[in-house]
Amino acid sequence: MSTELSPLNPLVTLVTLCEDAFFGITATGRLDLEMLKALAARRSAAHRAAALGSPGPALADWEPWLLSLCAATAPIAPPRWMPMAEVVEAGLSLELGARGVRSFFTSKPSEKEIMRVRTSGAFAVRVLASVLGAAGQWSAESRLLRAALVASLGLPEDDARVLNGEGPFPPGALELHGGCDAKLARAIIRGAFYAAMADGMDPREEQAIAGIAYKLGLDIDTVNAARTEARDQIEVSRDFGEACVDAVRFMLDGDPTASERYGIAAARLTLPSVSRREAITAINVGGPALLAKKHKLDRRQREAVLGLAWIMALYQNPTLTRRAELAARHTRIAADLGDESEAVDLRFALDRLIEVELNAALVAASTT
Repeated sequence: MSTELSPLNPLVTLVTLCEDAFFGITATGRLDLEMLKALAARRSAAHRAAALGSPGPALADWEPWLLSLCAATAPIAPPRWMPMAEVVEAGLSLELGARGVRSFFTSKPSEKEIMRVRTSGAFAVRVLASVLGAAGQWSAESRLLRAALVASLGLPEDDARVLNGEGPFPPGALELHGGCDAKLARAIIRGAFYAAMADGMDPREEQAIAGIAYKLGLDIDTVNAARTEARDQIEVSRDFGEACVDAVRFMLDGDPTASERYGIAAARLTLPSVSRREAITAINVGGPALLAKKHKLDRRQREAVLGLAWIMALYQNPTLTRRAELAARHTRIAADLGDESEAVDLRFALDRLIEVELNAALVAASTT
């Protein structure tokens, strides 16, 4: 038996880990180390493959990368930018595997659970498509949002292909076989409102949602509450998303290619489309990323922005001197957001997380 070690690719693995963390932070809108560890566990095979020189889709391969991570985060924390995320959080995903007593004997969900996700999940997907297409437009962005939901549901390949190949259903033609409990119905309507508001509510979209809510048996107070919650989420995301874009670009200043790629990715993953045009235009014209104390964030949002910024520093695999320069830059972002005292501990925690996961991936690859 040969003891010769296979050549490994630690730099590719590092980039994969950093891009996973980038997705995880933007998906949740917070810096949750336990969530990032859980995501790394779900992505361990991808990290090992990266170490062996066969990485999966990278952020530059936008759609396949996005969909693979939607599936990975589904049982942990579905991305908050995805319409119908609350539907997945309510347990409508086969990515959760077996639950309850069954989980002691197998990781596979029961036939009953598979059928529930296939029927209710397909209904949620078709509601989303109906609302996004109600104004007569069916864009690439609409298709991607639908595909993200389908990936999060963890449906069998044939089911996923059928759903992703459909056009928008007329709202009146939607049918839910097997019924829908009140919690799930409310989550579907809230997701429908979020989808409609994310690119600017059209009266035809609102009319479509009203018809779907009636079909689901929801009263007017429940529908109005869902509308308000969706609107609040849109509003809250705006300043957070703009802060994320500024922080990412500030950390990557001097590398225009990376600054554009990750700046646009941050905009797409944190800002609803109605709010992202200005940010993306500034990136496209090459405007500088400036710190101007313009973002008003709570502590959780501030930690998420700083976490995202430091991931961009680690992504660069900096030398010791370059790291010191980036740490100073990171502290400036923290001060601009209102509390530079958080920066050192946050950097240490993320350093340790990435170091542990990088080591685990390389060890797994070396023992293959």
